[in-house]
Amino acid sequence: MGTGEIKLPTREPRGSRRRPDLPPPKVERIPPRSGLSRAEVMTIQRRRILDGLAAALAYHGYEDTKITDIVELAGISRPTFYEFFEGKEQCFAAAYEDGIARLEEAIGAAAGAERDRAARLSAGLAAGLDFLAANPSLAHLLLVESLAAARPARLEHERSLTRLGQALRRPTGASPGGAAVSGETARLLAGGLVSHLSGRVLAGEAERLPESRDLLLSYLLAPSLPAASSGAAGQRAARG
Repeated sequence: MGTGEIKLPTREPRGSRRRPDLPPPKVERIPPRSGLSRAEVMTIQRRRILDGLAAALAYHGYEDTKITDIVELAGISRPTFYEFFEGKEQCFAAAYEDGIARLEEAIGAAAGAERDRAARLSAGLAAGLDFLAANPSLAHLLLVESLAAARPARLEHERSLTRLGQALRRPTGASPGGAAVSGETARLLAGGLVSHLSGRVLAGEAERLPESRDLLLSYLLAPSLPAASSGAAGQRAARG
C-alpha cells in the first residue's frame, strides 16, 4: 500500500454471519399424489415459508435476508413464495403476527385457569418462556428482528408491547393476588421484560430462557406488593 493510500474497511461476507447454533428447520416434504387437498398443501407451504423466514433471519438478520434464503430454507420454489407474499416485508409481517398469536395461545392456555394474579403471572410466564425456548428462531424473529424490520412491523411490535402491558395489570374484579398496577407501570414492566429476553436471545441463549423464570416473576410482581412481602410472595408464586 503506497504512502497516503487509505484502506477502506470491508464488509464481512454474509456467510460469515451465519448462526451455527440455530440449524435450519426440518422441511416437511409433500410427496406426489399425497392425497392432500389443495388447501392442505397451501397450509403446509405457508408454514414452511414462515419457518424458512425465521431461520434465514437468525442466520443473516433482516436487512441481509433475501428471498433466495427463505425459499432455500423453506424447501419451496421462488414462484411458490410469490403465490403467498409480495415480498420479504409482507412475509415478515405475517410471520410476526403468526408467532405472537402462537405465543399468546400458549400463555393463555396455561394462565387461563388461574384466578389469583400472581399464579396467573407465574403460569403464563413459565409457558411463554418454554414456548420461546422450544422455538429459538421464532424467538429471534419476535424479540430481535422485529426492531430491525420495516416500519409496519416495528409498529406491530409496539402494539404487542401495549397488549403485554395490559395483560400485566390486574383486571377489575379479579380475586386478590396483589394490588393493581398503573398502565404506565405495566408498560414499563413489559418493556423491561422484553428487553431482558431480547438480550438473552441475541446472545444465543434462547433455549435457556426458562432459567430466568424466578427472576422475571419477582420483577413483574414487585410493583404490586408491599416492599416487605414482595420477595416471599414471589417465591411462593414461583413454587406454585
